[in-house]
Amino acid sequence: MRGEKLTKKWRLIKLSKMQRSDFAPRFIEECLNSVEGISEMLYRYSVGYGIEKGKEVRRNIALKTFDDVAEFLGMVTGVTVDKGDDVAVYSGCPAYAMTDVKRNEVCRGFVEGFFKAFNLDVEVELSCGEACRIRVRVKAGK
Repeated sequence: MRGEKLTKKWRLIKLSKMQRSDFAPRFIEECLNSVEGISEMLYRYSVGYGIEKGKEVRRNIALKTFDDVAEFLGMVTGVTVDKGDDVAVYSGCPAYAMTDVKRNEVCRGFVEGFFKAFNLDVEVELSCGEACRIRVRVKAGK
């Protein structure tokens, strides 16, 4: 009897610690399939959300360069980042870590917005799939 109660408790603990909810991604997928123009709206909202989160960071931490911002975004989201001359490559999706939504529109918008909060104009190249790879580069002439 005691072993049975212990097993039930462990099952409850396991169920209570379920990973990410799939509600938001499923809802977004449904909307994207049925509402015209929502993809662009999702992108714009993601840019705004990235700017908002970036400004929160900027108010509290003095990040001065592209490298500083790129490194911080990787660190805070737990995503590996390799940096070069005005280029950062993330092995994983920092936007997914922050939003729980895995969509190209969200990823591109969030990353662009986050860097924009630091007055950095960037180009974002996505290679999404099983494992995301995101290349962020300061736009030429900026």
